[in-house]
Amino acid sequence: MPETPARPSKFLSNTKLLTGTLVTGLVAAVAFAAPSATTQASTGPNFTSAQVLKGQNDYTQNCAGCHGANLQGGAGPALMGPGFLKKWANGQPLDNLYQVISKQMPLNAPGSLKPDQYLAITSYILSKNGYSPTNKPLTATELKVSLKAPGGAANTAPTNNGPAATNLPKVVKAYSGTPAMTGPTADELSSPSANDWVMYNRDYQGQRYSTLKDITADNAGKLQPLCIAQLGETGPFQTSPVIYQGTIYVTTPRNTYALNATTCQTKWSASYSPTGPEPFPNNRGVALYAGMLFRGTGDGHLIALDAKTGKTLWDTWVADSGKGYFLSAAPVVYNGKVYMGEAGADWGANGHVRAFDAKTGKPLWSFDLIPTGNQPGASSWKKGSQHGGGSIWTTLTVDPASKMIYTSVGNPAPDYNGVQRPGDNLYTDSVVALDANTGKLNWYTQQVAHDTHDWDTAAAPIVYDQDGKKFMAVATKGGWLYIYDRATHKLIQKSEISSHENADIPASTTPHHACPGTIGGAEWNGPSLDPVNKTIYVDSVEWCGTVQLGEARYIEGGGYFGGTFSQDPLSKASGWLRAFEAGTGKQLWATRMPTPMVAGVTPTAGGVVLTGDQNGNFLVVNAKDGKTVYKFNTGGAVGGGVSTYAVNGKQYVAVASGNASRGIWKTTGAATIVVFGMKE
Repeated sequence: MPETPARPSKFLSNTKLLTGTLVTGLVAAVAFAAPSATTQASTGPNFTSAQVLKGQNDYTQNCAGCHGANLQGGAGPALMGPGFLKKWANGQPLDNLYQVISKQMPLNAPGSLKPDQYLAITSYILSKNGYSPTNKPLTATELKVSLKAPGGAANTAPTNNGPAATNLPKVVKAYSGTPAMTGPTADELSSPSANDWVMYNRDYQGQRYSTLKDITADNAGKLQPLCIAQLGETGPFQTSPVIYQGTIYVTTPRNTYALNATTCQTKWSASYSPTGPEPFPNNRGVALYAGMLFRGTGDGHLIALDAKTGKTLWDTWVADSGKGYFLSAAPVVYNGKVYMGEAGADWGANGHVRAFDAKTGKPLWSFDLIPTGNQPGASSWKKGSQHGGGSIWTTLTVDPASKMIYTSVGNPAPDYNGVQRPGDNLYTDSVVALDANTGKLNWYTQQVAHDTHDWDTAAAPIVYDQDGKKFMAVATKGGWLYIYDRATHKLIQKSEISSHENADIPASTTPHHACPGTIGGAEWNGPSLDPVNKTIYVDSVEWCGTVQLGEARYIEGGGYFGGTFSQDPLSKASGWLRAFEAGTGKQLWATRMPTPMVAGVTPTAGGVVLTGDQNGNFLVVNAKDGKTVYKFNTGGAVGGGVSTYAVNGKQYVAVASGNASRGIWKTTGAATIVVFGMKE
């Protein structure tokens, strides 16, 4: 999601999305300190001190941007500490780790380093995890050694707090305490006040439309930043600010913050300490209901916090992160249930949509996104369904009238090697509509059958009624906006949102240039709707690259791509903001942007559209013609939501700035919320 990626880079970084940088502040504070190699006897493979020194230099130049200067993790997973040891030092061959490093890294040019560099980087990682150098170098022969935790280090690695990773999900911390506040109620979620932004896309239908109208194309020049909250972290920051009764709620990979909506002062913050590996550290936000906040974690948990204090109320272990699962999407709450999906397709994990009791965290139902056995759709997998993929990268959409949940489903696995998984590969690259009470399949529509380009349907769809008809629209990484009839399930229109080149050619051993690339089209933020003017708005990425088929070797918890994709130079990347007729898909206007566009898009009754770019600019765009009427540089790339709300009758805009990515996007900044309003 689409969490910012260029696949195969999602192992190291985002939607999917790949953002890489150093981790500081609260995240760095929980980094694991490995035992000193000078005080421990090595129980691992041979490698020399010279390889460690060379590996440190090669790591700093090629890996630190995603995994941190001290291997503590950032947009990519930590490469030292208990989670790392639990994942890789469990008796499996060291070659499994080496294959992931040498075949999938670095981000923009997988496999581009020399063999001696990859061996040196592996040696450096081993040394940082308590293994001691010897007088023999690490060679291909040594890679066959079974890797076990070094003496002492294994004793410091905690086990996941709860049951064994079987028969999940299970509640590992039972509900305790009563929330200090009671709202928002079910009615407030169904009919949100214009003053609030109560969920990821503001409303159940995913439209992101605000009836606030104080900010217009004529007066937008009077906007100014009123307050700034610097959260003290760098790395992926793709949260969509949720605002309720004067409080802003935002998340980073491990932390949750409550801020005053007019002063940006911190009301409370809560830090989550993972107990297992974090395959892809990222988080896109919270759901809010009855005094509780709900969010996922990088090690596969769904937790509920007291919205007033940040205290943990319950903790449900949803999926085993050692097998590549993680929860980065923002949940949604409807009818007393929390709906959540897992990510991990690019690690060979099969996705699910799940429902939980909002008060207790108890699992209620689950829907398999990779069908097997007698399940409908199983025949679309001739083989390969055991590691078929199907991630949920962002939030879900609800149609309260029909009591259905709509979820966008990501790519199949392995990403590029379709030979390993013949068939249409349902329900990947699809929108799936489920009964909200039972999880039973109602209908589905697949945007890309047998995807070999990593063109997820990543962003949430929108549902709307217009002129007596029922519509559903979704934008994909494949570079199209699809509009469907919800009653007949038929495609009405397919409109281009980014360029296409060799789009019908599957990946092969002969590399070929393709558009969109793996991070083209619409990423983790999808279309929005102005229901009054019957207009859909959508951001997109214009960025191509070269795809090549490769070996599809499944390694539990490791990347599972079956090939490589190399993005074109960043200088060739750009973006679009487009407007379409909601009933026909006819393009009304298209504005070329200087950077890839991945931020949320928010239309308002004031006749403007609010969004942001990778240069750090908060943008106010005239909804009639796509021209920018206000621009302010926030100091960091805008990759999250742009939410608008009111306090005491005054309209504000909260912008999530600082989606730092020294890997793919080459963006900088630190996690920051900037609140804008009119000059007094």
